[in-house]
Amino acid sequence: MADYKRAKWAAWADHVRSMDDPAKSFEKPEALDDLVVIDLSSRSLAGCFCSSLLAELGAETIRIEPPGGDLIRTYSPGGIMVKDTGLAYIQEGRNKHHVTLNMETPEGREIFKCLVGGADVLIETYPAGTMDGWGVGYEELAKLNPRLILCSITGYGQFGPDSGRRQFDYDNVAQARSGIQYCTGEVLPEGKTVKDMPWAVPTKAGPHIAWAVSGTFGAMGILSALYHRDKTGEGQAIDICTPEAYSRLADYQLMWYAHAGVVAERFGSLDTALWLYGFFPTKDGGVFLGGLRLEMWKAFVDIIGKYDEWKAEEWTTLAPFMKKDWQLKYQSMIDPETKKYSSEELTVKSVEYAKSGRLAPITPVVAEIVSPWKAMHDENWQDRGIFVPVQDPVYGSVLCAQSQWKATETPPRTKWACRPVGYDNGQIYLKYLGYGPAKLKELEGKGII
Repeated sequence: MADYKRAKWAAWADHVRSMDDPAKSFEKPEALDDLVVIDLSSRSLAGCFCSSLLAELGAETIRIEPPGGDLIRTYSPGGIMVKDTGLAYIQEGRNKHHVTLNMETPEGREIFKCLVGGADVLIETYPAGTMDGWGVGYEELAKLNPRLILCSITGYGQFGPDSGRRQFDYDNVAQARSGIQYCTGEVLPEGKTVKDMPWAVPTKAGPHIAWAVSGTFGAMGILSALYHRDKTGEGQAIDICTPEAYSRLADYQLMWYAHAGVVAERFGSLDTALWLYGFFPTKDGGVFLGGLRLEMWKAFVDIIGKYDEWKAEEWTTLAPFMKKDWQLKYQSMIDPETKKYSSEELTVKSVEYAKSGRLAPITPVVAEIVSPWKAMHDENWQDRGIFVPVQDPVYGSVLCAQSQWKATETPPRTKWACRPVGYDNGQIYLKYLGYGPAKLKELEGKGII
């Protein structure tokens, strides 16, 4: 870890680090180490993300794939593969025991029932009705294991007019159906067409964020169901619909329509609910500026030397700055000013202004827009251990984001990165069903595993 000077008042930081430093996680117990989780995700990283959260907390997680592997193993930029696996799945294969099982065969489903009989949690992402059609829906499985918690993550939910669609859950579809993608992206100015500005269209939010959101809500639902089970002994079914889950992040946009009939339109990085708030260019890239109070906005204007020229002293409210035309006007005035500085220079100016500026200690927030490379080499994240490579016995040194929270008593951790298709067939089938090498060879010959 890097050495740096700490303020005398930062004793708490030293103290809590001694208790929750991720480098010491392997010395501590795991919160869910008495649970067995089966992840039957198919073509969806939502279920895998969900089970990753539980596996990081110590749950023995059995990842079931069809013989030959799940399609999501192929998800990777440029088709890059590490052995048999794409980069996206290596992130979400962590801490899981990987087995194969052909769920489309009656014998495969009977074996599946035997596994579920000894499980606490089952996660599945098949289109609604698929599990029931196979005879392994919740009602059937609950007869075998009344304490079972079944979490289904789908694209349309277990009920509703569209629930009968046989379409798998896809992140891009969820983003499109959530309402968020519609109002995300650059403005298409009047008189311009998409042909003129092909980038000014409803824009996907970077990576598979909708899957991550539904997976997170799935894990939260499972943990609450476990708490209920501890009190009552009852299992239950959990129904997660990915577009619904992602729309939870729509903030005020849905409420704006519900209460005022206003449809939120694309406005780039600007936001008519806030000011100063948006992306502004610099000499070496760009920064995101935040000045969510009138005084912070005035402080920024003072930093760029326009306090008197723009008559900031006369401003008494932010209300006018919430209007689109005002924001576009001031954006065009701010852009040439921020371009005079590097991102670091603007950041330093903000910090220094808080010490001695006209409105000190008030100052705007300045955040440099950094590349993935710069994020991974950020001293703060390095010091907190978020990008420590996992030394995996199969895949070697793998750089994947470590658990996103620290804890003093039962911290999450990454024990291994991934496993090849069917890597743990021998161990898991022997442990839970007593199947030895001869039985596994027979099942493999019949295409069951």
